[in-house]
Amino acid sequence: MNRSLVLLVAGGAMLCAHPAVAQHSDRLTGFSPPAAAAHGELERVLLEAIHPDSIGRWSRTLASRPHVAGTPEQIATRDSVLAWHRAAGLEAWYDSMLHYMPHPVRVSVERTHPAPQAFDLSEPPLEEDPVTQGPMVPVFNAFSGSGVAEAEVVYAGYGLPADYSTLDSAGIAVAGKVVIARYGRSFRGIKSREAEARGAVALLLYSDPASDGFVRGEVYPAGPMRPERGVQRGSLLNTTGDPSTPDGPSIPGTRRVSEQDMVGVTRIPVVPIGYGVAAELIRYLGGPTVPESWQGGLELTYRFGPGPVRAAVDVSMERGEAAYHPAFNTIAVLEGAVWPDEWVIIGGHRDAWSPGAIDNVSGTSSVVEVARAFASAAALGHRPRRTVLFATWDAEEWGVVGSIEWVEAREEQLRGSVVAYVNQDAPVSGSSFRAASSPELKNLARDVSRRVDDPLRDGSVFDAWMDRVTENLPEEEWPTVPPVGDLGGGSDHKGFYQHLGIPAIGFGFGGSGGVYHSMYDTPRWMETFGDPGHLYHAATARIAAAVVARLADAEVLPFDHAALARIVGKRATLLAAEVDAAIHAVTATEHASVEVEEGYGAGARTAMASLRRAADRLEERGRQFAAARDAALEAGPLDAHLARQVNRELRSASLAFTSEAGLPGDRWSRQLLFAADPDNGYATLPLPAAHLALRSGDVVRTEARIRELSERLEACGQRLEAARSLLELEGRN
Repeated sequence: MNRSLVLLVAGGAMLCAHPAVAQHSDRLTGFSPPAAAAHGELERVLLEAIHPDSIGRWSRTLASRPHVAGTPEQIATRDSVLAWHRAAGLEAWYDSMLHYMPHPVRVSVERTHPAPQAFDLSEPPLEEDPVTQGPMVPVFNAFSGSGVAEAEVVYAGYGLPADYSTLDSAGIAVAGKVVIARYGRSFRGIKSREAEARGAVALLLYSDPASDGFVRGEVYPAGPMRPERGVQRGSLLNTTGDPSTPDGPSIPGTRRVSEQDMVGVTRIPVVPIGYGVAAELIRYLGGPTVPESWQGGLELTYRFGPGPVRAAVDVSMERGEAAYHPAFNTIAVLEGAVWPDEWVIIGGHRDAWSPGAIDNVSGTSSVVEVARAFASAAALGHRPRRTVLFATWDAEEWGVVGSIEWVEAREEQLRGSVVAYVNQDAPVSGSSFRAASSPELKNLARDVSRRVDDPLRDGSVFDAWMDRVTENLPEEEWPTVPPVGDLGGGSDHKGFYQHLGIPAIGFGFGGSGGVYHSMYDTPRWMETFGDPGHLYHAATARIAAAVVARLADAEVLPFDHAALARIVGKRATLLAAEVDAAIHAVTATEHASVEVEEGYGAGARTAMASLRRAADRLEERGRQFAAARDAALEAGPLDAHLARQVNRELRSASLAFTSEAGLPGDRWSRQLLFAADPDNGYATLPLPAAHLALRSGDVVRTEARIRELSERLEACGQRLEAARSLLELEGRN
């Protein structure tokens, strides 16, 4: 029998195939032996129900045409998902909200000097790919400003703060110029923010072939990489949720701010272009040659400019009432058998900038297939203890709008009910497994990956994951487990984890390619280069089903707070070095006063020492709780009321890491462990409140945020102590 379908029971041990991995217990965390046996049957039914053929049907249907949020085509995806859920026997519905999402009226780019030329920005249809011969999405960046600008062109590298420092050092200003910059290394909204702040009159963004074009391999349709007219659309929004409702959800009666008062939207025109168009601007630039690190893959000499090439950019976006469009989240539910008011939510966004076979039809299809599997299991009498919600979100591509507004409309209910959120965002583009989660769920990702076979390699997904992690490392540097990433921003976990503090996890199989946010993200690309046969789609759905089942069915939630404490301790050590460096930079200056030299930063250093001690205490409390949990479960099933009390304490322990004050410069984001870096929207910033305070140069405020985190570690530990006491008291009785 397939190893992923073996009945899972407590006890025993499994030897992992990879030599770097120590012996791993086969015991299911959070289950007594009888509960583990019953859960094993649920998991077996779930995994057997998931099939590449059915998930392939969902994928081909949803990616048969572009479906941008706010269009009739996106409404059609809503109706398809609801029909599939209802056919499976699930109760399903949608909610409707009205969001500020201005679509383009006119977008053009011209070279006005030398050799004037109006560029065709569209992505040409391909004979080999029928989907590209249908409706096309206009080339635009969401939340671009409207306007007409004509000026000399300056090349700004990746368009990030460090790149503008390089331009400043070279004596080149971008004020009054049209800036052209590469995609990559950070969120595109930060690029537009930086260009606008420095006085640029327009910004052109392109994907350089060194990143995802012909330098990396054959271009589509012959290969998976971006062709010269392939364009990366995407949002520029530098705020959270619908910018018209900064103080609450986009529901009837909510005050909406005027367009001129919206925060985080770009005021200058911004246009994404293919590298073929970019070459026709960059090749005419004069000025000094750029540094070697700025050179891209175009077959020309990259220069800074400005000029002599000039460009005209004309963007007109919808305004007023025309800029508001409806969005629809779908929800299906399977009620839990024991604790129906405790929820596990699995979700993925349903909108796309294109046909979206990768982003995010692969995620939507996974959610639909997992829902079908749970419905099949329930029909056979296998229902998890907790309720499972299956969500597909709208308007994620516009700035994680749909799910955030849904969360904001239900904050108190979700904080009291949701155990964990499982995210599926572009989970399939190849065969290399990766995962990211909040700290207490990292081991769950590893455990479940052991249960599912890799579709094309011998052994489990875990084995293949370890092989990839260790293949370029000397044996003495092999980790004992593969790394699980941390959660920043940029996807639908944000409202749950960054705002409410609810544990979250995401995972999938990645690969190389160059069709991100382009019209070439199609079923043909997926079935030729990404996942022929939808085998890794099915593997993703199996892992998702198993993760959801563990969270929804465990007697005691499988949270690992000892691991959380170890992660915080390691991050605290790194932060301490940064604090010391910042203090030294001030006290070592030639003009530092005696008072500063003697006392400056002492409180921050003391606070850092306290933080490390708090992390050590929490790790010990986490180990003690785990031992008490395992001992109590080994003795037999827990009383449902007792288990509910224990789980309430565990959930409170995880929720302890949110701050009502929010983060410096971002009151909406409350998570104190990990957040999106405001200067690099795709990067994750650890211990963000302290790091951002330190980045501002305010050591006193840094000390306060470090002490706040120590207090939260202590609060988490107290909740674990309370949970352990409940279990030990029951054992004594």
